[in-house]
Amino acid sequence: MQTVSRTPMDWALNAPVAARAATVLTGRTLLERAAAAFFAVAILVIALYTWVRPDYNWDMVAYVATALEDRIEDPVDLHRETWAQISPGARPAQLYEIQQGNPYNVHQWNNPVDFESQLSMYRVKVAYVAALRALEPVFGLVGGALFVSIASLLGIGVLALRWLGEERALQSAFVLAPVLVIADLTHMSTAITPDILMALISLLAIHWLLKGRDWPAAAALLLSVLVRPDNIILVFALLIAAVAFGWRKLPMAVTFVASFAACLLVSKLGGHPGWWAHFYFSCVQIQNSMIGFQPDFSLFDFAHGYVRGVLVSLLDNDWPALLALFMAGWVLLARAGRMGTGRENALMFALAIGTLGKFASFPLPDDRFYFAFMAGMAIILACRWNPRFDRVFAKGTTS
Repeated sequence: MQTVSRTPMDWALNAPVAARAATVLTGRTLLERAAAAFFAVAILVIALYTWVRPDYNWDMVAYVATALEDRIEDPVDLHRETWAQISPGARPAQLYEIQQGNPYNVHQWNNPVDFESQLSMYRVKVAYVAALRALEPVFGLVGGALFVSIASLLGIGVLALRWLGEERALQSAFVLAPVLVIADLTHMSTAITPDILMALISLLAIHWLLKGRDWPAAAALLLSVLVRPDNIILVFALLIAAVAFGWRKLPMAVTFVASFAACLLVSKLGGHPGWWAHFYFSCVQIQNSMIGFQPDFSLFDFAHGYVRGVLVSLLDNDWPALLALFMAGWVLLARAGRMGTGRENALMFALAIGTLGKFASFPLPDDRFYFAFMAGMAIILACRWNPRFDRVFAKGTTS
């Protein structure tokens, strides 16, 4: 008769004390609380890091300058006051980078008129600039920008936990937290830009749409477009989903029309150079001055922008891999009958085509531009997958 050898690990795992510990540690209530605590701690750690070591970058400088335009008209004075606001809080290495780190930054540091010409691409984020001005009496402009970033991060954390709790999927938080970090939550928070505020508002709208609260979602989506006009892509994707999946079409149609009109208005009032000039600046070749910059359309430059966007996205960013992973997860959960009968499929469809549409309309490669789409899909799939680690569920699946 052949004997089965047992390793020290086998003896340890089958010891009575190990069995009792497993019984205690794999209770559903304990694991749900542990998952919620794990997620909350992850969010709080990112918030603390953002507060202690914010990333002073060129975009932050430009938003502070834009917020100052309502009281300073002279480019030289605007340039001086902007740097007076930025310099005290920036670390020496950060200040060197945003002033001397590359030829573009050097030029903007030394040329106030050209510096002001860049702001036409920032004025269109009217709700974000308005938020900075509203918070200025309490925090200052730089502190206000930091407050918006941290508050938005905490808002995303609270919303995600509430969403998981409503779907009785709190144990999914063990998986969701690292996925959101991979999707760029940490960097987006520390970067102090409007992207994280737009993501919070967009996720709130998606949550409301899932619950059938179409008009509050429509209002949130319009606000998100005022924070970042390119979020009209999400609105359009949701309109397509409403038509394709038989939702009430009026809320999304009204939102799209209002968003489109808002984009035209803020672009005109803010002196935005137009889609092609902005595309050329961001995706083909950066310009030291935007004064009178209206390049002729070129198919070669157009293709160059997309090739660059594809390569940098695949080599240096994670959103393409996450999108592929989420699509595979969607298919597998649908085949297993776990995608539900509500709006989950329609929202997954909208977020997927919205991601591709956003890249197609403006091929910026950075993860932060796609975070709202990635986070929305991640939360929906986490709720429908609802992984369970507790002992009762394990016994039920093996019996």
